[in-house]
Amino acid sequence: MTEEMDNKIGRPSETEQLEIERKLRPYFEKLITPYVTSRETGINIKTVRKYFKEWSEEIRDSEHQDFIERSKTAKEQAILACDRQLLILYKAQEDFEKQVEDSIKQSGGTPKLDRWLYKQRIEISNAIVNLTILKTTLENTPTADITLAKRMQELLKEYAIA
Repeated sequence: MTEEMDNKIGRPSETEQLEIERKLRPYFEKLITPYVTSRETGINIKTVRKYFKEWSEEIRDSEHQDFIERSKTAKEQAILACDRQLLILYKAQEDFEKQVEDSIKQSGGTPKLDRWLYKQRIEISNAIVNLTILKTTLENTPTADITLAKRMQELLKEYAIA
């Protein structure tokens, strides 16, 4: 920084602002406190805090959006995984039903199947029910952005009345 900038009162020019940012950014990235940064750079503590706060908010806002997008993507992937597994289970259930039909035809009316196969049929049916419930729950669960927006509206109403 130039000597005249140090003694200048008032808002810095755009060039001076860029110079201040270039000087402060390494301290911010190394998580140095505003106090120490001010002392080391000679830049007013209020100015340092202003830039650090601005950069922190930028990071928080970008991470917030990333979080929301990751949440939506994870939800979609989980729903698709449920769909894939449901298709596999329905196919297994159809195969089982075909075995029962074949057994009925061969035996003349009474299927001759192992207890193990009946147990498998029940397990497949339960798995289909559980996955369908899980998928429905996932589909009906609001994502983070919807939940946060709803909570913000509730708080705004609450403080507007209070």
